Amino acid sequence: MPRYAPGSVGSRTVRAADVPDGALGALRQAAGIRDVEDLLVVPAQARPGRLGGSRLQILTPAGVLGFGPGGVALWVGAPALPGVRVVLRPQQVAAIETTHILLHARLTILATDARLTIHYNAVAEHELHPLLRSLRRRVAHTELDLPDAPVPNAGLPYKWRRLLVSDAVCLDDGDPVAAVAGRLPVPRWSEPAYAAVVLTPRELVFLADPVHTEPTGGRHGLDTHCIPRARIEQVRADGPLLRVRVCGADLQLPLGDELSARVVHTFARHLPTAR
Repeated sequence: MPRYAPGSVGSRTVRAADVPDGALGALRQAAGIRDVEDLLVVPAQARPGRLGGSRLQILTPAGVLGFGPGGVALWVGAPALPGVRVVLRPQQVAAIETTHILLHARLTILATDARLTIHYNAVAEHELHPLLRSLRRRVAHTELDLPDAPVPNAGLPYKWRRLLVSDAVCLDDGDPVAAVAGRLPVPRWSEPAYAAVVLTPRELVFLADPVHTEPTGGRHGLDTHCIPRARIEQVRADGPLLRVRVCGADLQLPLGDELSARVVHTFARHLPTAR
């Protein structure tokens, strides 16, 4: 087994020798992966948690994510019974969510009747990103029309002008996009925070600065949701929340009253909206 630096909570492997015994074969069978380049290996880790009023350490065994034509599968190296714990087919996936705060990252894949969540080190993001992009292409393969809503530039920081046309949004280079973006409602003394909802031919993509952990992480991170447009059942503004119903699940995206209303108004003819 590979050795990891203290505090490391995620790394993608490129060598078969680094993959836990049994994981490669099991993931080939579960999701049709080709080889180790389709894997993300997350070593065993301990992270702080709480049970009631008590602090404790949550111990997580090593895990391996595999991405292939059959979807995504998670192999867990549980000491008593290692093996594949979750398999999500492309047709089951409702949304792909990522959260990054400094070096801490979390991936959640929501399906009609299951959820896959894994914590990893954000250093591995550049390795995980192409794997997630391949999954997004398999999930969102139906192209739909776009409204005339040019990408906004005025008043947005450089980070956000770049994000709105980056591969965090676009599945393929040159994809057309329509976007609604602006400031999130935060206290006056707080650092400004921004969010955007971007429509591409195949997805609705939500991007937001982290606002829930500012004392520790500031705005050094990004929250995302990638949702296949063809599976969206309803989009509506509910006060400060943009609610997206997809595959029976109700996603609540915190945008603030003004941005939520603008999204529904701008995309009303291209999404199943409710006012």
